[in-house]
Amino acid sequence: MINFISKYLQSSSISAKKILYQANDSIFSEMDAPQGMYLIESGQVKISKSVSHTNKEMVLATYGPNEFFGEVSLIIGRPRYAKAVALTDCTLWVLDKKTFKEAIAKSPEFSFSIMQGLANKLSNMNEKQKEMISDLGEFTERLEDFSALLHTFVP
Repeated sequence: MINFISKYLQSSSISAKKILYQANDSIFSEMDAPQGMYLIESGQVKISKSVSHTNKEMVLATYGPNEFFGEVSLIIGRPRYAKAVALTDCTLWVLDKKTFKEAIAKSPEFSFSIMQGLANKLSNMNEKQKEMISDLGEFTERLEDFSALLHTFVP
């Protein structure tokens, strides 16, 4: 994706906006309307979701240079599912919906990069799901062991 940044964004053939964020700055919040997709030139960004009943947050992903985020809400036109926060000082390029559509029309390379990125994210989510199912199975086995042990003390 960095080739796309240097080839198209820095040369101004696509009108993206370069924005600097400082560490801990909020990039967007849950339920925000999608204003654009973000390409990371430098720095790291954390994507997380609040878990309301526990007052905790679940980290969904951490992205760094040459990666992008925010495209799903932009594509489907729904509010942000999660929040994005700069973990470090960051340089990001923002493509609004119109610019995003222009980039797809002008560059098959960009379109392929988006598809490839979405496929990688889906694959990563599948791996996390497998880990969670495995952890849940292990937890269930331990709970059954505890229950059996408890029954030895209580007739």
